[in-house]
Amino acid sequence: MNHENKSKLIRSPITYIIGAGFALRLLYVLFSTIYERQYDIGAIDLDAGHTVSGGHLAYIQYLYENLRLPDVDPTTVYQFHHPPLHHAISALWMHIVGIFVKSSDVIEESMQFVPFVCSIVILIIASKLLTQLGIKGRAHDLVMVIVAFHPALILLSGSVNNDCMALMFTLLCIYRALEWYRERTMKNICLTALWLGLGMSTKQNVAELALPLGLMFLIVLIQTIRQKDNIRQPIIQYMTFLAISVPTGMWFYVRNLVKYDMSMLWVYELSEDSWQYTGNVPVINRFLWPVPAEMLENIKSFKIGCGYNVWMQLMRTSVLGEWDMGSVGRIIKLVAVLLMLAGAILAISAFIGYVRGFVFGTKFKEYRVFYTAAYLTTMVCYLIFAYNYPQECSMNFRYIEVALFLQSPGLAVLFDEVKSKAFKVSFYTVLGGFAILSVIMCGVWCLQ
Repeated sequence: MNHENKSKLIRSPITYIIGAGFALRLLYVLFSTIYERQYDIGAIDLDAGHTVSGGHLAYIQYLYENLRLPDVDPTTVYQFHHPPLHHAISALWMHIVGIFVKSSDVIEESMQFVPFVCSIVILIIASKLLTQLGIKGRAHDLVMVIVAFHPALILLSGSVNNDCMALMFTLLCIYRALEWYRERTMKNICLTALWLGLGMSTKQNVAELALPLGLMFLIVLIQTIRQKDNIRQPIIQYMTFLAISVPTGMWFYVRNLVKYDMSMLWVYELSEDSWQYTGNVPVINRFLWPVPAEMLENIKSFKIGCGYNVWMQLMRTSVLGEWDMGSVGRIIKLVAVLLMLAGAILAISAFIGYVRGFVFGTKFKEYRVFYTAAYLTTMVCYLIFAYNYPQECSMNFRYIEVALFLQSPGLAVLFDEVKSKAFKVSFYTVLGGFAILSVIMCGVWCLQ
């Protein structure tokens, strides 16, 4: 890169946007412990010696201390049913830190470095995905503001469970798959398979990518047959894809099926006497709209409630996670409500732009099938999961965070195609407000 190009990069808005995203994630990780705003973590205590307790932290501790998979039925220990890639890398990183540091507390806290690195890769890949779609200039930068400042992605940077790494591999797989569609080389198909396999070795729901990938492969095969091209090349590439992705992604599930007769789709279930249980709420209130009086009362008292309703839970957990605001003041609750509303407005706008651009438009015609299939698969699987496992935690936004990256290009569509000055002003206002409120919320979390 010559001096002129370096100067342009330094002056480019995207440099500052990604830099701001990096800084927010770094501050969040530095000022948050491995026990704050986490999911299903259990506990870790390196000084206490080996114990087979439950949760993601216990899983990491077991791998750290024993250097092998737990020799127990994964269905009998909380969260041990997850594939182990994230947990193994975290344990390995702790061993590396342990070479230079003797404090067990520092070694334990250092595991946040793993999701932090994954969160930075997510930032970079998000930008490359937008460029790959042909989204450039100001529209690209504005969408990246969402990615850089989104509270859910900031929370991910310090999450010691497997969500952040799973999202990273999902985006890497999508990016490489689209690269393969444009340039059908063996390198691209091998990397697509590798990222999918590693993602499935990190978390089960990454396997949802199999459907959109399969549709894309089928379309290319049909095109090859119609054009009377050499069918040998795609067949060889598909066989190579299976040869890499299946053993890399399925080994853990097959191991548990053979060794413990554990279903490949096994999921930990809370009991019906859990305080989160929603199965006694009418389906119409769970999946369409909450009880109006209750929703209004929650807004009036600055509560983020109606936890039984999937759309309210999506709005809440997309920007606040499952953060308990019971002990915070009214001003912070107001900030949280405004942040939730700004996020909801941007999400609805992005969905409208997504439908306009990917479903009915021609701008993204070559990627239409893949993006539509990926989006629908993600949403349908999410809704089925929420229905089959009627608990508040089952509706958390973290189960469909990839939808943020599939849908957000719709904002670029609206920005480029809607010429109304009022729309532009409104868009800048909501987006700017979202970023500012997100920074304030991040500050609240860091200072708690």
